[in-house]
This record gives sequence, structure tokens and C-alpha cells, in this order.
Amino acid sequence: MKIFLKIIVGLVSIILLILAFVAFHLNSHDAIVSVDEVIPGDEAQQIQRSVDIFTNIIDVTRTDYVSRGAHAKGHACIKAYVDVDQNIDPQLQHGVFQTAGKRYKSWIRFSNANSNVAASDDNKRDARGMAIKLFNIYDQQIIQQANSPKTQDFLMHSSPAFFSTDLTDYNSLIESDDKIKYFIKGINPFKWRLRELSHVIDTLSPPPYSPVWDEYFSNTVYKLGPHNIKFMAKSCTKSPDQPNPNSDQPDFLKTTLATELSSDSACMQLMVQLQDPSKLMPVEDISVLWKQSDSPFIPVATISIPKQEFDSAEQRQYCENLSFSPWNALEQHRPIGALNRVRKVVYEASSKYRHTQNNQAVAEVIVWQD
Repeated sequence: MKIFLKIIVGLVSIILLILAFVAFHLNSHDAIVSVDEVIPGDEAQQIQRSVDIFTNIIDVTRTDYVSRGAHAKGHACIKAYVDVDQNIDPQLQHGVFQTAGKRYKSWIRFSNANSNVAASDDNKRDARGMAIKLFNIYDQQIIQQANSPKTQDFLMHSSPAFFSTDLTDYNSLIESDDKIKYFIKGINPFKWRLRELSHVIDTLSPPPYSPVWDEYFSNTVYKLGPHNIKFMAKSCTKSPDQPNPNSDQPDFLKTTLATELSSDSACMQLMVQLQDPSKLMPVEDISVLWKQSDSPFIPVATISIPKQEFDSAEQRQYCENLSFSPWNALEQHRPIGALNRVRKVVYEASSKYRHTQNNQAVAEVIVWQD
């Protein structure tokens, strides 16, 4: 009888695994593929829900200093040049990429994704962030309008796909007390969120050797002139094969980067991926990975990070007072999709709240000298 029960349990387990595998691959095909945004009727309510969630996260994780609601622990703000490729594809020459060979100065902030600075040890599994802020984005001949952005920001994340299908899904996940049960609810595998769970596992990855050796992805969708794109950044050279000898230290990403840039420069590539509407490349559902086999990433610029010292108290404070947002953008790079639309409101509210609580003003962009 016991043997019979074991056989039955084994067969049921196999059947559930097969059904889960099928569901994993079928669920992504529910995404609506369109070149246009699709805005649900309750989006305003969901955005306010997100604002409340973020404000609560900031309050729960605050110490004497109120940090960002996400990517709270910054490793560094470093100086970098962004050079548009000399041989950039003409169809990609829009916005800041309009002029081949043009050079921009920028600040780059590397970070851990954890909202709790106290718990954000570099050696723990986490997502990592890279935010680039280009300034001097206007030619001298162009008169900047009063409502024009002063900088062009590119925000990226160390995983190529997001772990929520839409804004309601994201809010429900953040509010959930049991994250595992949120993804695997009940016994029906067709109702399990295995694809999204796999993205969570991918997101919570081991740390890189150094922030400049990781790969970073926009996750969300943006305009590039008439095109819909995602973008990414990666090192120009291969990451070191050996493990970092200091990887057991809580701040080793910052100290490693400081050591690297004290003696040598670094280089990264900025790349874009064009949407092909005939493929499974949705705008709204960013849990669906845009496959590189459908549309490869194309280089558009080189990020050159010169030798520098960055770990002064003044520069750390300046970095914390900077505000990054995907909506600091030219119209040619306008963010699109639900997660970008909510970020406009949430990031503004979060920045205003933390700067007010810290009695600090949002930092004006310092145009550093060569």
C-alpha cells in the first residue's frame, strides 16, 4: 500500500511539473503586443496606491537619514563621458544620439536595489542599479524652453526582465506578506506565476566583481524618435575570471571600484534594442523578455569612465541629493508603459518626501571640469 501511494504521489508530482512547465510558456503569450500604450481605467488609483506604498517603505526603513525608496544604497557617483558612436546607425540618430561622435559629460550612480540601507550588504543576493545623468544636452544654438529637462537620465537594473506583469500585480506583490504564496497560490499550476517568480530569482543575483563589470537593462520601454526601444549597458571588456578577494565585506563594491578607478579608467557600452511588433515584444507587460534572437542590442555610445577619486564625504552627500528619473528626458526618449507612467509620480513624490525629511534641497547638477 505504501509503495502504491508513493507511485501515485510521484505521478501526481510529475503531472504537476509538466503542467507548470506548459503554463510557464503559455502565460507570456497573453501579453498584448502593440506599438502604443494601453492605459487601464484604474491606473490613477493604482498609481496613488504605489505612492502610498513607497512612502511607507521609506518610513519603515528610515534611520536618522531618510534614503530613497528603492536603490537606497549608493556605491558611488562617478564622472563619465558618453560618446555617441562615430558609425551609429542613421535610424538610431535621435535625441542625444542625433550627432555621431558627440561627447556628453555625465554622472553615474551605481547602487544596490534594497530599500533598507542597513540590510544592504554588497555580498548578499540583490539587484544592482546604474543611473546615468547626461548634462549639457543642448547645443549652444538651441534655446532651452522653460519646461525642457535639464538632463537626460538613463536608469537601468541588473536583470533583463521585470517580475510583475502590470501595476496592479506589482502593488499586490509589494503588499503581500508571503511572497512565495503570491507566486504559487493553490494547486492549479496554470494559476502559478512561475515566469514572474523566475525573474525574481534572476533579479536577486550574486554581486559582480565590481559595479562596472555587471550588465544593466532598462526593463521598461522608451521612445527613440519614432521607435520603441529598451536599452542596456555592459563592460567593453570581459569580467575578471577570479572571484573578488574582498567579496565578504559589506561595502566591497564601492571599495573595489575606488581601487580600480584610482589606477585605471573603465569603459562600458550603451546599447539599444528595437521593438519588432511582429514578435512577442510588448510595451506594457515588462515581465515578457524581449528576446535578443528577435531583435539584438545595437551599440549607440561608449561610456568612458576616467581615473578619479570619488569617495569624499562631499561627493557622497552630493550623490544622495541628486534625483534620477526616467522622466528627466527629451521628448525623443520619452518613457512609455505602465511601470514608467507610475515612476513619474512615485519618483517625484519620493524625492520630494525624502529631501523634505532630510531638510535638503535637490542637488543642482554640477558640471565637472576635465
